[in-house]
Amino acid sequence: MDRSSITIQATPFKVRQLVELKREGKLHLPDLQRGFVWDDSRVRMLFDSLFRLYPVGSLLLWRPVWESAEAPINVRPWDLFPPNRTTEIGEAEPAVPPQPGAVFVLDGQQRLTALFRVIFSSRRRGSSVREPNLYVSLSRDEEWAAEPFLYKSRQVKKEDERRALLVPAEVLFAGVRSGAGNGAESLAVSKAISEWVKPDVAEFYSAMDRANEIRNAILNAEVVSYEIDTQAEDESVIEIFGRLNQQAVRLTPADLAAARLTGKMKDFRGRAATSLAASELRDFSVSEGTERAVSGGFVDTDLIVRTAMCLATGIVKYRDAEKKGDKSALYSKIEPCWPGAVDGLKKIVAILRNAGVPDGSWLPYRYILLTPAVAVAKGQRRPDDEWMGWAIAASLWGLYGGSAETKVQTDARHASQGDWSALWQSLKTYAKRRETLIPDAEDLTHGLVQTSGVLLALLVAWTRGDARSFFQSRFAARSAALHVHHIFPRSLFSGLGRAPKDSSRIPDRIGNLTVITETDNTSLGDDAPSEYFPRIEASIRRTHCIPEDSSLWTLDRYAEFCTAREVALAGQIASLMKEFGVP
Repeated sequence: MDRSSITIQATPFKVRQLVELKREGKLHLPDLQRGFVWDDSRVRMLFDSLFRLYPVGSLLLWRPVWESAEAPINVRPWDLFPPNRTTEIGEAEPAVPPQPGAVFVLDGQQRLTALFRVIFSSRRRGSSVREPNLYVSLSRDEEWAAEPFLYKSRQVKKEDERRALLVPAEVLFAGVRSGAGNGAESLAVSKAISEWVKPDVAEFYSAMDRANEIRNAILNAEVVSYEIDTQAEDESVIEIFGRLNQQAVRLTPADLAAARLTGKMKDFRGRAATSLAASELRDFSVSEGTERAVSGGFVDTDLIVRTAMCLATGIVKYRDAEKKGDKSALYSKIEPCWPGAVDGLKKIVAILRNAGVPDGSWLPYRYILLTPAVAVAKGQRRPDDEWMGWAIAASLWGLYGGSAETKVQTDARHASQGDWSALWQSLKTYAKRRETLIPDAEDLTHGLVQTSGVLLALLVAWTRGDARSFFQSRFAARSAALHVHHIFPRSLFSGLGRAPKDSSRIPDRIGNLTVITETDNTSLGDDAPSEYFPRIEASIRRTHCIPEDSSLWTLDRYAEFCTAREVALAGQIASLMKEFGVP
């Protein structure tokens, strides 16, 4: 970036000015911004700080000049859900096309969205519930006057609501929403307050004065804003956005990739949301903002971006892609590869679903989806069973655990070229297996394979064989949630102490785990196997590799039970992997 090509100047904005820009459709969020994630406590803190004239952090704004029909950057709607005038149900506010003179928010959208959700009267989407749940006390009593903003359900007892003269915070801004002047604003507030504080109550006029005082304090509070000069190049602006959010550690890798590599992709966020909501990805995708709350092999925005980037450039690592020549050329390459990336991921999810995998939580790593998705999108077709065998082998040997970008980049290249033998050899090299990738009983007993991979293999094998849960619910019906079950419940080990190297005291040993329905798992509770095994049909016990020797069903012979069962489990896994063509 040329240091002489950009200047930034500080400009104080009153909250009222920002509200006016938003109301007039002149304040916009770039499409590369993530969604609103603040909770009620942070919204309350923001309003309290503005009321006290405390600093609330700065904004970074950009007011570009453009002459073409389209703005230099795509926009997304604000996360606001004003109530329908008839039903009071919150409805999504659409994005407003930017016009010349528009201001783009590069940093600070969480604070602005929090402000606007209160000032413009937002609701929970599809509900009449206020969101945020912010209230304000109009009492001048010292107990309430010092900190007037509260979130009602958690901070105020029912009996104190009347004494505090508590009203929804949005009531303060009844006239602001319509753009009325100060006099009309006060009149609108008077009308709104009368629904909460009766006019014949002595405190009414005092409450009115207090409402005007608090409203004006908020609207006249100043927020320091830094404006990038109008002539700044688009590339420089996107780079600044990425750096700001990288320092603050607020965005996921996908957000930064969106900023740097897909900054000009048409409706990036909308396209990502539509892709993730596709029925073909149901139960295998997670929406934006929830990526960190789940573990497993789920499709998220980041995975789609990386898959498209790999299709376009052969590269999975963002830094490597950014080093590869002109970034504007990357934009034009990645965008047309987006549909192929999504289609490839859908087809791999279909293979998993058909094999009996109900959702992404059964996969240990999401990159297991990327490699075959790239191959499918490149037209390299393999039988479904072969891809399923590769996914199981990769899961068993922990192929994409830890830092995996380089490994997945290499594997995706082999797969996209149809070099099946090189793909298998890559896995063998990583697993340090000279001959076969099929584990034996020793591998299971000594924990040389990943437990998640074992469970995935067993789930597929048992579904394929029309197996049943302990009390006859068939896995293949997919009508019930499946759980991992500890045959000897953890509670039995609580009095033994923990000795990690002693296999007689490890409840998570592979031989102690099986897959049954949620209903069966709940019904068993903390029952010992010696109590419930006799109630299970012998054929079902055999399917789950339960030793028939009932003397092994007691805690004092736990290690022997697990060893015997691990031998049987290894045999089932070996049969499945051979059937799938795993070398």
